[in-house]
Amino acid sequence: MKRFLLLQTVLLTSLLMMAADGELFYGYYQGTGTLTPTGTRKVESYDVAIHLTDPFLVGQAIYGLRIPVNTSAKKTSGYSAWLSKELKVESGKNVPDIASVSFNANAKWVDVTFETPYVITEEGVYAGYSFTVSDVTAEADQLPIQTIATSEQGGMFIHTSRTYRQWREQTGAGASALTVRLGGEGIKSYSATFTMPEELDAYTTVGEEATVTLSLVNHGTTAIRNIDYTIEVDGETTERHQNVTLAAQYYGRKKAIQATIPPVFHRGTRPVTFCITKVNGEDNQDPHPSAVLQMAFLAETPKHKPLMEEYTGTWCGWCPRGMAAMEAMAELYGDDFIGVAYHEGDAMMITSQFPKVVSGYPGSTIDRVGDSHDPFGGSEGGSLGIRNDWTRRAAVIAPAALGLEAVWDNEERTRIRVKSTTSFVRSLSDNPYRLTYILVADDLSGTGRYWSQVNNYSGQAGYDGDPYLSPLTKLPGTILGMKFKDVVIQLSCLGPDALEESLPASVNDTDDYEHTYIFDIADNALVQDKSKLRVVAALVNTQNGEVVNSEKATVGDDPTAVRHIRSEAQPVGISYTDMLGRRVSPRQGSIYVKTTTYSDGTVKHEKIRR
Repeated sequence: MKRFLLLQTVLLTSLLMMAADGELFYGYYQGTGTLTPTGTRKVESYDVAIHLTDPFLVGQAIYGLRIPVNTSAKKTSGYSAWLSKELKVESGKNVPDIASVSFNANAKWVDVTFETPYVITEEGVYAGYSFTVSDVTAEADQLPIQTIATSEQGGMFIHTSRTYRQWREQTGAGASALTVRLGGEGIKSYSATFTMPEELDAYTTVGEEATVTLSLVNHGTTAIRNIDYTIEVDGETTERHQNVTLAAQYYGRKKAIQATIPPVFHRGTRPVTFCITKVNGEDNQDPHPSAVLQMAFLAETPKHKPLMEEYTGTWCGWCPRGMAAMEAMAELYGDDFIGVAYHEGDAMMITSQFPKVVSGYPGSTIDRVGDSHDPFGGSEGGSLGIRNDWTRRAAVIAPAALGLEAVWDNEERTRIRVKSTTSFVRSLSDNPYRLTYILVADDLSGTGRYWSQVNNYSGQAGYDGDPYLSPLTKLPGTILGMKFKDVVIQLSCLGPDALEESLPASVNDTDDYEHTYIFDIADNALVQDKSKLRVVAALVNTQNGEVVNSEKATVGDDPTAVRHIRSEAQPVGISYTDMLGRRVSPRQGSIYVKTTTYSDGTVKHEKIRR
């Protein structure tokens, strides 16, 4: 290991100290926020590192490190700062392979300068520091490692002589407040670029302006007051000017801005190039002033229908409020509202393997995002507060449109054939989405204690003013003969799982993907009225369990039978309309509604892609 001598160590006692001229800081700590101490509470040696992988750092020179020291920590010594291409341990000790210098830790921040600056390569670099703790402390504010809250990856790697004998990335504990000092010719006064949003969320309808959220990134030593930038799409360039407020000092400080893309009149995915030309009226000095967003321009934008899943039971005296919420949401949003109810500990229970962990009853989730919350008040509380959670999720862009039909597959009506059609906004070479199906029944009823709904709202005058809960106050404390709606009676998958074969591993934005699933209900005792069954399909992101779209369909007769009945009728007229209902002539690469009129007066509508 090559070692370098320390040129200078500058002790800093203020968090507000500015970087020197021509120098910028870089790290997960950006100069603001509360530092939180952490550690193992053991006598041992520590090595702490952050991993620098930002592609914009390639070619920048590291002059030194700024080390955060918890001056309240007891019995720490043997501090050193270092750089390494990789993290490795030999004979129980950390072995950095670029640079290592010792320093005295007698201030809250210590600036360390390396004898020779290190130029960051495409492989990135680890920056870290080491020290030894010779006495145990039980006080949290005396733990030795200073951290800052963040969810980003690479923010803290740790190795210790006793607890973590191999390097380990710490997740969920925030990031080290360690910062890197950048300097040299690569540091500019006026330097900025954009970073793009997730491309899966980047789409709009043909012929309409699109507003996207970009991150403006300051790479210069000057605070940004305004920028000039261009938007280029389909060979047309639009110039824009925008006032902003974005501080300097820390390399990579970001601010979200809204950019409006001019209308595009041809369907398909195409690049949109954003280029910052000026910063505060001066020429942009950033080596990467441009960024490209692959934007999808669609004939039809998928509608997001959130899936509300309620958890209830007849034994639960407060659960009627969840039922009241489900009924109210169905009345408010009609076909756009998709709700199902899982029962626990009563006659309608079919499984205890729910899609989400339930901490209390009644509970609910929307699109399986976050923890279970109250199905009536939602995450914020209030009368039908769940409506706010639902509308927020409905506004989230869906990555695919979902179609669904459910028909009887045999004359005995003991099999239900479900067919879903999934149309993706953009092509995905590594498609994380799969489907799951839920069979739901309405108006279930029975006798006995496991069908009798306990009602804690009975006679409770305090709810008389609530339009949704007041009807419950007039019902008895135990409701007999209640008809239960939205009851989950059969599942294609238990828990949060989805059907692996339901969608391919890679998908194209020009194709529709059909999948068929059969529900066999011959032995299902909860099928009481076959005219009151429906199927829900949910499109699940298998990487995080989130439902990104859903659809529902009432179980009906096979539509092929309807076509067979009118097989003698001949088509007498065919017309095409676009998705806005305008009469058009079909062209290649677009989606239309084809309307066929038959000689017997019947009319058939179908969506087609040319």
